[in-house]
Amino acid sequence: MDESDCLPEENCDRPLDQVVQEFGRRLRPSGSDGEIDEWSLYDESFRRFAAWAKDEGCFYPTLKALKEGGREHDLTYDSPSNSWLKFTKPTAAGYVVTFHDGAPALEPALPQEYLKRLILQNEIFSDQVTFVGISGQNYRYSIITRQPDIPGIEASNQDIIQMMPEELGFRKLENRFSVGYADSLAFIKKDIAVFDLRPANVVKTSNGLIVPIDSIPHRLTQSEAFLLQTTQL
Repeated sequence: MDESDCLPEENCDRPLDQVVQEFGRRLRPSGSDGEIDEWSLYDESFRRFAAWAKDEGCFYPTLKALKEGGREHDLTYDSPSNSWLKFTKPTAAGYVVTFHDGAPALEPALPQEYLKRLILQNEIFSDQVTFVGISGQNYRYSIITRQPDIPGIEASNQDIIQMMPEELGFRKLENRFSVGYADSLAFIKKDIAVFDLRPANVVKTSNGLIVPIDSIPHRLTQSEAFLLQTTQL
């Protein structure tokens, strides 16, 4: 089967901020489904997201990724739009960074947190990630997004260390704050930190342009920013 057979069309995608706003109404105490008990927050968020997607016509129960990816996503290439459909692992929404113990750490994200993370990815790196829909059955749901294909090779850590300050004005954090993999790097600029930048997540194009295609950005509170600013290299 061609990878593009029966895939959702690009013109049906939705902006991430629109989805955050519309789906967010289902999570409020005054929303249509009532308040979520804190003990069932994760599962109930996914259930309500799937219900919202069904109502909005962007639920694809049998759609599956065709390529296994990393720890967060699996993938399908869509040739007509020259883009990748990224499926979160079933019943998961990737990761976000938290500071519960006074230092950055990875934690499983709620659907809203994952979408807000992608909005930051778009803002920081001029990316064009859009929302496609929800797939899965029997409560094993995946969030589907679309990201343009960037041809190239893996950037080196040195490429990343050079690009982030020179092109975007970020400063590198100490390696002990680089949550993720052993080769992951972290950077800070004002109230934004970007984690999990590593060669596998950054593309170097044929003309030398360095393009992050995956990261875990985080908008810092004042105390979080103070912690990182006072310990940066």
